[in-house]
Amino acid sequence: MVRGLVRQMRWPILSLFTVFSILILQTIVENEAFASDSVKPIITTPEDIYVISKVPTTVFYSITAVDNTGKQISVDCDRGVGYVFNTGKTTVRCYTVDSSGNEARTSFVVTVGYEIVKIPNWFKLTTGYWVNNQISDTEYAKTLEFLLENKIIHVPYSNQSKEIANSEIPIWIKTNSQKWIQGNASDDEFSIGIQWMLERGLVQI
Repeated sequence: MVRGLVRQMRWPILSLFTVFSILILQTIVENEAFASDSVKPIITTPEDIYVISKVPTTVFYSITAVDNTGKQISVDCDRGVGYVFNTGKTTVRCYTVDSSGNEARTSFVVTVGYEIVKIPNWFKLTTGYWVNNQISDTEYAKTLEFLLENKIIHVPYSNQSKEIANSEIPIWIKTNSQKWIQGNASDDEFSIGIQWMLERGLVQI
């Protein structure tokens, strides 16, 4: 009778042991996965922002962050969306941490002002075509006019000449543009050539 009772109890005991074993194994696997996750999350911010304004301005932008599985996680910035930025340059710093404790930081710059230089980085490709004589001076000037009129490019300048000047752009501007494309001249230095063309009528807006 005792043996029969033991045989009847054996299966529940084995089943309980199996459940505990599975739970322990699952915990070990999860802990190992947690320990092995050393991949930093990715923060996506806008490129540097330029706002043409003479007064402090509210700026809106989108910032997201994901962990190494693609799951979206929260991200904090020292100047949130809708912050009123003073004139000048302000660095926005952002931070996030995923469930494994991996941290990520990044930053971007918001520039508010009127006497500022705003030139998108992709314009280097167009300028490269001109520097390499793949488009003419006239075509390059017309492209600049379009981008300036639509506020895609902004440079400060004094008085614009209303006279149509010689359409040939001086060689020093092309040389300076080549340096800008190669990263050996800043946007401000590159903009000197655009200002010169505006003030002398080579570019009309």
